[in-house]
Amino acid sequence: MRYAPPFLEIDIFFAGACLLAGAACLLLLWWRQHARDAQALAEAQHQNKRLAANQQSLRDAERRRIARDLHDDLGQHLLALGIDIGALAARHPQLQAPLAQLGERVQCATRAMRAIVHDLPVEALESGLEGAVQQQIAQFSRLSGIRCRLDAEPSDFAAAPADSMESVVYRVLQESLSNIVRHAQASEVCVGLCRHEHCLSLTVRDNGVGLPQPNARQGSGLRGIAQRVREAGGRLDIASAPGAGTALTMSFPI
Repeated sequence: MRYAPPFLEIDIFFAGACLLAGAACLLLLWWRQHARDAQALAEAQHQNKRLAANQQSLRDAERRRIARDLHDDLGQHLLALGIDIGALAARHPQLQAPLAQLGERVQCATRAMRAIVHDLPVEALESGLEGAVQQQIAQFSRLSGIRCRLDAEPSDFAAAPADSMESVVYRVLQESLSNIVRHAQASEVCVGLCRHEHCLSLTVRDNGVGLPQPNARQGSGLRGIAQRVREAGGRLDIASAPGAGTALTMSFPI
């Protein structure tokens, strides 16, 4: 039997140790790079959320400015026009009928302007998300004639996200209900709010006609909802079938 010289065994041992050390060094370098990449990704995601929140705050501030301008400027013009019509009708009794019709149109324009002013700012959130959601649902049912119920527990609202995220949730609900009125042909809507460990889930479900084809999912209403959810760092899931209604589920981080 032939034996390897002792120095050959030492060389093999040394070579193996070098290979192990090199592999450990490469593994350490990989782990450090992975940690740096994960940190950079987390910082980028945090920055994106901050930018989205700032953009939402700027949009809400712009809505409040537009609402004030409409109320102060256009509202005063409509009020003056109504007064002028009343004075003109008093001086010319023979024109009362057409002037009364014109006055009704001015009143309709005033009501429409007030509705726009009401919807532009998020003043409803001054009483909290729960009150704003209940108010929005009640207004939706009253104006559309569609039954709408809320499925949520008080604790879901008590654990609501920050003010900026509350605004996003409210606006998304508002757009979802408006989309149902325009397209769904529904007779009943259910709004669900559920608080999970790290997110707040909003579901808007209707019993309408559903989305008949894939490209219908790209309507401007759904695109606007998807954009709001995405900018808030959330996720939008759509479940729909022709004749079986549509369910929008939106998850927001908290």
